[in-house]
Amino acid sequence: MDNQKAIEILKKMLEKPSLDAEEKEAVMAALGMLGWVKLAKSRVKAAKEKRDQSLQWP
Repeated sequence: MDNQKAIEILKKMLEKPSLDAEEKEAVMAALGMLGWVKLAKSRVKAAKEKRDQSLQWP
């Protein structure tokens, strides 16, 4: 499962009234972690692209 799908599922879980405060906090923490993972992946991708461009001949 990709991160975007997991984020969508967790957001839907937050809308359910059956979650107590502690469970909602756990879901929010999971969303935060997925957000950081997504950010880190995009930074790594950007760094690789920048490195590849610097290695090309003019």
